[in-house]
Amino acid sequence: MRKKLLVAKFGGTSLATEENRCAAANHCSSLLQEAEKLVVVVSAMGRSGDPYATDTLLDLISTESSVREKDRLMICGEVVSALVMASALRNNGISAEALTGWEAGISTDGVSGNARIVSIDTARIQESLSKYNVVVISGFQGVAPMGHLNTLGRGGTDTSAVVLGVALDADEVLLYKTVDSVYTADPEKVPFARELDIISAEDLRQMAWHGAKVVHPRAAEVAQASALTLKIKSFRTGEMVTEVAAEPLENTRYIVGVASGQVVTGFTVTGSGKPSFFFAGLFRKIADSGISMDMFSVFNCSAAFTVPVDSTGELKKLLDSMDLQYTTISPCVKVSIVGAGMHGLPGVMARFCEALERVDINALQTVDSHATISALVLLDQRDSALQELHREFIE
Repeated sequence: MRKKLLVAKFGGTSLATEENRCAAANHCSSLLQEAEKLVVVVSAMGRSGDPYATDTLLDLISTESSVREKDRLMICGEVVSALVMASALRNNGISAEALTGWEAGISTDGVSGNARIVSIDTARIQESLSKYNVVVISGFQGVAPMGHLNTLGRGGTDTSAVVLGVALDADEVLLYKTVDSVYTADPEKVPFARELDIISAEDLRQMAWHGAKVVHPRAAEVAQASALTLKIKSFRTGEMVTEVAAEPLENTRYIVGVASGQVVTGFTVTGSGKPSFFFAGLFRKIADSGISMDMFSVFNCSAAFTVPVDSTGELKKLLDSMDLQYTTISPCVKVSIVGAGMHGLPGVMARFCEALERVDINALQTVDSHATISALVLLDQRDSALQELHREFIE
């Protein structure tokens, strides 16, 4: 039976050249053989250095510009991309119209630089679909309650596509990627990583939050909550390479992958007095400064945590102003094993630590949840740690 509506997302690399845009248009033509209508969601074309890429646009203005100003500039890349993609489709004989995120009725919570979509008024999209075979929508953006334009954070076009799929009651959402699969690890760091032909939305979300970059974590969250059919397709071949299952999978590995995050600095801060009072004051000041924190561990009046490496100097100044004692270690990264099936299973932490010990890696700090175990390691030990954890839990 022919599907009524598909949503397809194309990333910036997929649209960087005229040849790639022609290939994207051919993928859309094939999808219109399966479905009556198609919504295409696009990222800014290319990468840093390319004329309309997000980082290229940001390089045009001062680093002192406000986040709100940066939002208004960054959305331009996706707007250009949507207009160019609609033109490429028309050149292929496919009727198409381009809409910006706000024209498409995407409303956000108003958080500049990292907004969340709160609602979509689909009236304009439905009107366009009644006239055209394809509607091309600028991803990564929406409009705040007071009319300000917002971006959704890096990778947010995935989220735009999935939320639009839910709002439009699409049959499927297809994310075209330049990688040929979702893998059990980053193949550049773990050469023997395996392809995953199916993964649960929860495991995909955890992999994304812990550093895997194939799909934005919020997109996986929405897919999980809505039971939407989400598929990863290879841009190179057009074939489906990984299916994302909304429900937990039976008879699969309890550890599905390993991942590593951004480069960070580990801080250990020591205070005095009532611990709860000390932690409340410390964490509030850090939060108010806009510094992101991760891997919290507290004991008596000592707190260990990490911050992005480029926030190191700012945090040191803040701690010095508070007359607090602290130590740092950098550069470091968090390495993690991911799998909802580990919850309640004995011995996983022991095996995790034993694997690191085999390659003489010291876990500087550990944290865990129902679906992850993570360790902080030195940056130059990252790949060895990922490879040994992959051998222990996945091979």
